[in-house]
Amino acid sequence: MKWRNGSLRRRLVIWLLIPLLVISSLMLLEVRSNAVHSTNQAFDRALLSSALAIADRVVLIGGKIEVDVPYVALEMLTSAAEDRVFYQVSTGQGEFITGYEDLPPVPEHLQPLREEPVFYDAVYNGEQVRIGALSRYVASVRKATRFQVLVAETMGTRTSLSEDILASAAARQIVLIVLAAIIVWFGIGQGLKPLSRLEEALNRRSPTDLRPILHDVPIEVRHLVGAINQLFQRLENSLKTMQRFTADAAHQLRTPLAALRTQAELGQREQDPEKIRQIMETIASSTRQTSHLANQLLASARAAPEGLAGRPFDEIDLCDISRSVTSSKVPTALERGIDLGYEGLTEPTMIMGDATLIEELLKNLVHNALTYCPDGSAVTVRLDKEQSGKRVKLTVEDNGPGIPVEHHKDVFKRFYRINDTGYEEGCGLGLSIVKEIALRHETKVKLTQPKEHSGCIFSISFALSEGPQDQA
Repeated sequence: MKWRNGSLRRRLVIWLLIPLLVISSLMLLEVRSNAVHSTNQAFDRALLSSALAIADRVVLIGGKIEVDVPYVALEMLTSAAEDRVFYQVSTGQGEFITGYEDLPPVPEHLQPLREEPVFYDAVYNGEQVRIGALSRYVASVRKATRFQVLVAETMGTRTSLSEDILASAAARQIVLIVLAAIIVWFGIGQGLKPLSRLEEALNRRSPTDLRPILHDVPIEVRHLVGAINQLFQRLENSLKTMQRFTADAAHQLRTPLAALRTQAELGQREQDPEKIRQIMETIASSTRQTSHLANQLLASARAAPEGLAGRPFDEIDLCDISRSVTSSKVPTALERGIDLGYEGLTEPTMIMGDATLIEELLKNLVHNALTYCPDGSAVTVRLDKEQSGKRVKLTVEDNGPGIPVEHHKDVFKRFYRINDTGYEEGCGLGLSIVKEIALRHETKVKLTQPKEHSGCIFSISFALSEGPQDQA
């Protein structure tokens, strides 16, 4: 198992124990240093006592130093069977008097010896020894001279005592670390219980239950819960869009499909070629209407704000889109004897938006104008900057029959159609799609009429782009 996929509890315990082990190791190094220092202090006092006892037995006779070594003083140091004691007495000039002549001398950095004793470590006969040295004066009636005493002891007992102290401290540290690991393990388990309860609550939810999570959770998890709630919101919006599309498709497509089936069955039974041709024309017309309805339903699903939540906007050229859509509709306008043209800005006009949706918006406005305007009418797509210079207005204007004022507030509703138009191609979704796309771009579509029952002007105002940015 990879580290990033491992248990959170195990990872937390490891991250807590690693620093604890490092700190414990540093503490054990300090304990070892203190143990050695304390042991040396205790045993050095015995070394000093032996050196002082020997110095007290140094006398000056006839100008010559003589020593009567009290071996009882040396026996005090040899209480442990593994330790041995060595001594040396010499003159202040370094001339050997008695003892072990080859004992390691006092290091230069401790010279010259004063009244205070000194202690140092050395190697003697292949063994580590601790040596105490002191210097004293001895005098007679005629003469006074300085001498020094060295007393050395092997370090077996010292080392054993230091190791015992270190082992005892290490054992306590190990017990402490083990107890800490156990406490942390179960403590983290208790700390993670809110997550377990959250998991159980989510498991009890139905697949369609996308309500926000309102459980009390630790502060460290609140951002995660917030992100999950945002995801739930997006999923709920997408689900609503899908449900609306399914309901609309089922409701709107059932009738034309049934009519197509009926016409096809009539055609199968009909023998008259002329009637068959009429039936086929009816089927072709119904097929076009059904295809248009399906396309509009899909466009409505794409345009719905909840269906696009979280989708980022791009910087797009509204002028290029407007001219391109207008050009694409020219053949249709010529077939219907309508004068379709573009006026206004020709330079790039950048806004923040979704190019596909803006194209769909303009196509629906132009399609409506071409559908409901009679032959000889004029339809104009216009793009102009507003006086503020910060916004641009997209306008689709025609001189057709117009829309009665009493219907202005209803024409943007889904599936709303004016009964007396005399046109069967529409499905009542075009203007609702335009409204939803406008809302998606944080603007509104306005319907005005130059004079009653004469022409329509649809206009949408967009903010000019100041640079690429994300739109939630």
